[in-house]
Amino acid sequence: MRLLSLLIPLMVLLAASAASAAHTEAPPTDYDVVVIGAGMGGLSAAVHLANGGLSVLVLEQHHKVGGCTSSFSRGEFNFDASLHQMLGGENGRVGAMLREAGVLDKVELIRIPDVYRSIMPGVDVVYPGSPEAAVSDLSARWPEEARDIERFHRLMAKMDRQIGRLEGMYAWGPLGRLSIPFKAPTVLRHLHTDLASLTARYFEDEGLKGVISQLWVYAGPPPSRVWALRTMLANQGYLTEGAWQIRGSSQALSDAYAERIVELGGTVRTGVRVNSIPLAGGRATGVTTVLGEHITARYVVSSADPFQTFFELVGEEKTPAEYATTIRSLEPSNSLVGIYMGLDVPPDHWGIEDYELFYSTSLDQDENYAAMMQGRYAEAAVAISFYSNLGDPWYAPPGKSVVVLHSYADMDTWPEEPQAYQAMKKQAATELIGLAENVMPGLSDHIEVMEIVTPRSLAAFTLQYKGIPYGWARTTEQVKTLGQETPIDGLYLAGSWADPGQGVSTAQLSGYQASQLILKRERKTRRR
Repeated sequence: MRLLSLLIPLMVLLAASAASAAHTEAPPTDYDVVVIGAGMGGLSAAVHLANGGLSVLVLEQHHKVGGCTSSFSRGEFNFDASLHQMLGGENGRVGAMLREAGVLDKVELIRIPDVYRSIMPGVDVVYPGSPEAAVSDLSARWPEEARDIERFHRLMAKMDRQIGRLEGMYAWGPLGRLSIPFKAPTVLRHLHTDLASLTARYFEDEGLKGVISQLWVYAGPPPSRVWALRTMLANQGYLTEGAWQIRGSSQALSDAYAERIVELGGTVRTGVRVNSIPLAGGRATGVTTVLGEHITARYVVSSADPFQTFFELVGEEKTPAEYATTIRSLEPSNSLVGIYMGLDVPPDHWGIEDYELFYSTSLDQDENYAAMMQGRYAEAAVAISFYSNLGDPWYAPPGKSVVVLHSYADMDTWPEEPQAYQAMKKQAATELIGLAENVMPGLSDHIEVMEIVTPRSLAAFTLQYKGIPYGWARTTEQVKTLGQETPIDGLYLAGSWADPGQGVSTAQLSGYQASQLILKRERKTRRR
């Protein structure tokens, strides 16, 4: 099994990454590498660079590491800022990467029994956590489509195997890449297929299409636009490697990364915002901070979004024009609105055993998406995460529980004027809680503490463009976005805005890939 992030090699075939400038001799520096941002991408890049023997400094503008993979507290309750579930456990690719970094033994992974539960008009189905159970349970619910349910799951498995064959393509060279049509013909055939079109080829029932397509909510765009291959590989990954949470929330994972970086001789500083990335001869030479520091480095890895990295830190006038045009031509994904609730009742109050539940007002997921992005949440869909259903006492005191609601949002629909903004927050919370009360009657009567997160608060917290945690929209038109290498020598990208894209697992893999490119370059330099 390979994670969907193994699409990196395939993406290289589709469009070459920007080439680095010629190597030049550089004077001694304060660090080998400065990493901007301590989200999953930056932390992953830093730990693997430090593990490779390079001196590393991580600078994070917030008071703690983690970015979106962090936690916060309100009263007696603790909340995970964003992680719903992570793809790949101890025996998966992410587990292997964590083990290599020396991070795996610092955290405890909790297996989530089922992938998700979908509730929509006329449908209430649990998508179980194994390929065999998924085919069996869905076939029992839709016996007239049993044959196509099995065919579709075989297609997912075939795509996954073919992606696995592409591993190591970086080492093949141009001639080796010519074999890709023979190694991955099914993948290439569906390379630009959207999810709605693909499910329509296999299924008749709209409810079945909705259940099979449910993980579009982890990808961003609706089924009519989202890249089918990405969603199908995520489905297959959850079925074979499982869905996982971190005991003590994703903050425990972020803290473990930071601890390991320090163990390897690196430095992690929080509360320090980077002000610029100076260039000399077209090469990144380090960073300056708002504290007035000028820190030199041979490499810079930025996990900030490309708009901030190039148009603010580097400066648009210093960014190669073609690359700047590429950034502006790409479509960003969407932001989120979240309702974080500490409840005065235990997890089993409603008899719900699920961890991740999706409630949709319509079978048409494109309609649900449009309603979300327009702020019409009473007509939309909501993801309900029952964090206290995994037996982790970290979230709430005995007899109480934590439940979080998430839905998509567009920052442009959220007013800047304070009074109007607060009114929209209140309305969004009322409507989303109203949706959740379809499965949790009387929920509003049990809310002890509540925090509402919007695109504007996400932008203030993470500094990400328009409060977008997902990076670029993964549509059929954007199979390839930005790689880790950039046209500025010594400057690399990591995180959700660099391939393979959004998600806790994929951001870690993005950082890992950035580290490997730098370490490969180091090995070549030493051989000279």
